[in-house]
Amino acid sequence: MAPESVSMFGEGFDAIVIGAGHNGMALAAYLLKCGLTVAVLERRTEEGGGLCTEELTEPNFLHNLHSNYHSLVGLSPVYDDLGLYDEGVEYALPEVQMGSVFSDGTALTIHTDMAATHASLARFSKKDADTWLRLWDEVRGYLDLLVQTMMFAPPISVDDITRALVAWGVEERSEFLSIRLRKMSVAEFLDKHFEHDRVKAMLAFHAAICAYQPHVRGLAVSYPLLLGKIANWHLCRGGSHKLAHALLRVIVRAGGRVFPQVPVEEIVVEDGRAVGVRVPDGFVRARRLVASSVDVSQTFERLLRPEHVQPATRAAVARVRYQDASLFNVHLALDGLPRYRAAAFDPAIDRAWIVNVGYESLADFAEDFDAIRAGRAPEVPRLNAAVNSLYDPTDAPEGKATGLLRVFAPYALAGGGAEAWDADKARYAEACVARWRAACTNLDGLVRRTAAESPLDLERRMVNYRFGDWMVGRIHPDSLLDHRPTDDLAQYRTPIRGLYMCGASQHPHGYVTFAPGYNCLDVIADDLGLEKWWRRI
Repeated sequence: MAPESVSMFGEGFDAIVIGAGHNGMALAAYLLKCGLTVAVLERRTEEGGGLCTEELTEPNFLHNLHSNYHSLVGLSPVYDDLGLYDEGVEYALPEVQMGSVFSDGTALTIHTDMAATHASLARFSKKDADTWLRLWDEVRGYLDLLVQTMMFAPPISVDDITRALVAWGVEERSEFLSIRLRKMSVAEFLDKHFEHDRVKAMLAFHAAICAYQPHVRGLAVSYPLLLGKIANWHLCRGGSHKLAHALLRVIVRAGGRVFPQVPVEEIVVEDGRAVGVRVPDGFVRARRLVASSVDVSQTFERLLRPEHVQPATRAAVARVRYQDASLFNVHLALDGLPRYRAAAFDPAIDRAWIVNVGYESLADFAEDFDAIRAGRAPEVPRLNAAVNSLYDPTDAPEGKATGLLRVFAPYALAGGGAEAWDADKARYAEACVARWRAACTNLDGLVRRTAAESPLDLERRMVNYRFGDWMVGRIHPDSLLDHRPTDDLAQYRTPIRGLYMCGASQHPHGYVTFAPGYNCLDVIADDLGLEKWWRRI
């Protein structure tokens, strides 16, 4: 029998949520508004998980360490349901969303204004620019349908999505949304519809930074949804931690509690039901449910005793795989805004929030990911560069700026393992900055200080980012939709009564969407008979 709850936690709570990431906190807030008592237990000293913003380089330079791009603002119902804007959350929607600079001094830019995007693409290929507008118009027409079907609902199978697309007439009415996508890679989709290498590289870059590797077959089925968000990347003003703090205020106003520095050591199970958790100070009772936002591997292999996990579930969890490419990050404190050499070709590139430096063809992506799978960091880094201060001048002192460079990289280096990054990350960070410097006209003397994060550092800071996987589970047809994270855990319930999964291990995956927590809420509401007061998509 479990002991009585320790005094710090009183007699326990109706619901315990493990982990104060954005999914766990959103679920807690919804449950509180349903009338349940809720506690969120977090091992770190601050709430937010990947929504962490720190003065990593110098005081008053605010760096988003993990979550920098918020792509479902305006599409996710959680912001309005929980009144997050009323709690001070503000977003910037950069008018030049992203761009690419190329070795010949040219540049390509993606704007919120699709006429401007068309004009930029047309400088490389008028045919591709026209194709893009047709694709954009079709995807936007079906975006709500795609979001509802593939994001904010418990997952259905690819077969069911295929039947739905046929039933809705999408196959007949769309040049691009085809049931054949389920067999194609993003690269094959781009090769089929576009002709210019630079255009294909720009569009593949967008997929890659969403963790959809361009050459993985079967991922094209999700690509139209990604394209529908290509002009919807938002920056949280004041740092991503502002969103975390707003969630905390919602929870506190509703009578809930978030307990920092309280790591969960065990989920306690009695007679096949989760009844609470064990923490360093004792036992905390959960009268109705426990929801884990911790990754599926740690939840079932570390937090649950083996005798409580069915053999089939244990075997399925052991087969869960994580991304074979992680991220190497360089955060920079700058004395001003960088300027690109390619601005002589397209001045808008200096206003692009996110910039591709180095990917010029689909073959470049294949080269990098092949090297990464062999344990080699790309010898010449190809960058995902972002300057938040362009659209949020509050993140640095007046006249200064922050910068972020990201490179796809292996978690473990060949011959040295993950720990080899500790000795090599300073050198590799310099190589990343040098690559950026070569693309800019004024970076010499602009860099005040840098701070690097290796894939191993990501895992050390965020326990959910196993092997440096910021998506908390690989993006692959075998582990998406109703296969994520496993077939029997895909619907947010577990074989243990009263235990639910609400984190990024679940459908759809990582990034700041709130969808895993929102979808878990729907399942819990069905099981507990809670009134669904929130806006239904």
